[in-house]
Amino acid sequence: MLGVSKVTIYKKINKNKKQLKPHIHTRSNITYIDDEGVEIIKDSIEIVTPYILNEDTDLAEFKRNSMEDLNQMIGILSHQIEVKKKQIDKRDEIIESYKSILKSNRGKIQYLESRLNEL
Repeated sequence: MLGVSKVTIYKKINKNKKQLKPHIHTRSNITYIDDEGVEIIKDSIEIVTPYILNEDTDLAEFKRNSMEDLNQMIGILSHQIEVKKKQIDKRDEIIESYKSILKSNRGKIQYLESRLNEL
């Protein structure tokens, strides 16, 4: 009816619980929403309308703007990839550090256990 998934409807119900409370009725584990509640949900859903080219729209300008947007998005995503690579490298360094600490501690524990057994 609204052109969205059930999950979206449930999210909108949860988000607008206080406002929808008087409009929600449950019978036999089935949730019913009256017409006023449906309107509240409908108003909370952002309907995305596709961009429609008309006679006044310059197709070349539309393509250029789209390419600029895509190139900007590529730049943002490339930057995010670089940040993630640095984070992974840092994580790897920390893991190696922990490995060497564990090896060192393992040797110390063995030494202490041997000393304890001698006593």
